[in-house]
Amino acid sequence: MKKVSILLILLVVTCGGSSEETVAIDTAANEVRNVTTTSTKKITSTTVKHSVDIEGLTVLYAGHSFGMPFAQNLTKLAEFSGIEDHSQRIVFRGGENGVPQAMWENPIVKSEIKKNLDDGNVDVVILICCSEELIESRGQSDQAIVEIIDYALSKNTETKFGLAMPWIDFPNNYKDVNDHRYITDMGYLAYIEFAKSLSKEFNDLEVFTFYHGMAVYELRKMFEKGKLQDIKTLIGPKRTSIFTDQKGHAGDIAIDTGTLIWLKAIYDINPMDIPKIEKYESDIREIATRALRLTGK
Repeated sequence: MKKVSILLILLVVTCGGSSEETVAIDTAANEVRNVTTTSTKKITSTTVKHSVDIEGLTVLYAGHSFGMPFAQNLTKLAEFSGIEDHSQRIVFRGGENGVPQAMWENPIVKSEIKKNLDDGNVDVVILICCSEELIESRGQSDQAIVEIIDYALSKNTETKFGLAMPWIDFPNNYKDVNDHRYITDMGYLAYIEFAKSLSKEFNDLEVFTFYHGMAVYELRKMFEKGKLQDIKTLIGPKRTSIFTDQKGHAGDIAIDTGTLIWLKAIYDINPMDIPKIEKYESDIREIATRALRLTGK
């Protein structure tokens, strides 16, 4: 019963933005190639040892705003890491409209996702937690994800799939980081098992999970201990806060740290294998590494 309750709560609290949230990219920009990063380190082709051997991928992210900033940031971080020709595509809807089931059941959004897959060039599809069906089935099924996988494979049989777990919204509703993280920590375990079931259903297809929300929790833990020099407030200006609003949208340091989790998930580059991002006094590579370790990566 406890597991069911946690999964039901996940449906409500892991959808970035409200259902009425509107952003320019919401109805346009199916493909995003020229995206920005908050990193300022000079990019070289030898930033990461052997990075010249890592082929740039075309990645499609379809989801809400607790994933979109990381997808937007990934191109520059890939370049920063020495990977050329990373191509990023984004189909975005805010809040609960950005979970796989809601996107796939919306004819307009479904068409956008298909349009991005139709050329057969997408190497990796990233989707984000959590569809209503996945919650109601206690982590056993999500037909939308199954159909998205099936469609993507019909265009490119080599496509890989990633399931992203964000953080819980409304951070001020939780007294501390341990209270904040409890639900998604439990939910992520179910998410891993669901990914395994998908892999089995599609004959050992590569379906991986990653938990960029853990990086956000690690930042909050450091902030609460007074060990995050770059951050002045939990919620406030983007450059000096973990969150930018009461909803819990990510500030700069959360975006950059979380994108290191995405880089590891998609390219298998360990955060400590790239140079320190000098914008921050704190070494966000170390923070991301701890987050990865806590999720068994």
